[in-house]
Amino acid sequence: MAILLIFAEDAMAREEFLDELSDDFPSQRIYSYDENFRYETERRFLMDAVLEGTFEQYECNVRESDFGYTITADADFLLEVKYKEDKWQKSFPYIAQAFDIAEAAYRFFVVVPRVLDEGEVLLSNERNYAIDPESYEMHDHCLDDDVPKPVELMSPPHLRVKGDFLFATVFRCTDGTYALSVIHALAGKHSSLLEKYFSEPDFAELIANSYIELMDNEFPGAPDDVYEYVYKRITH
Repeated sequence: MAILLIFAEDAMAREEFLDELSDDFPSQRIYSYDENFRYETERRFLMDAVLEGTFEQYECNVRESDFGYTITADADFLLEVKYKEDKWQKSFPYIAQAFDIAEAAYRFFVVVPRVLDEGEVLLSNERNYAIDPESYEMHDHCLDDDVPKPVELMSPPHLRVKGDFLFATVFRCTDGTYALSVIHALAGKHSSLLEKYFSEPDFAELIANSYIELMDNEFPGAPDDVYEYVYKRITH
């Protein structure tokens, strides 16, 4: 059930805005490689946490865009989306539904403006280059081959390692790489500690196991600092 809080001037009513969002609006295809990996791994992790009865709350904050959302477990799963001074709330019966709409809002407020900005930069740069008409006439049939194919994670996971506070998962990707996700869970709240890709499965497994061995505690530290510490312990 949607909850109406206030109205923004000349803006869509709050409950109507969340009702308009879906997996295809905005499309998930605009995610970057890293964002798609984060989406898939954290969606799986949240569903597992609900099944295990350990889920209480999930938060996502993007300070530079003044955007964030929170999913809280109650009788249903309450989603609250914040963008600047605006707030939206809606309840969902399933965690996957709440997460998907939350991520649609993330794409709407964070990814779409970024992609548009990047497009403006590319168009501006292209004005400085001369266009060879003949090259387009002769080679436009090759353009589709230049479009990078989306990389997907293969299930089941290649490796799962679980500690008291950390959960490390290694996925094999369709491009032959290995994606490692490390999630920190404390008092029902889950946050991403690491999202990286490796060409060698053995090294990805070594990093995963080392995180559990070295950093499985309540307050492991800032993600970048933790990775630097683990990496140095492994390689030195």
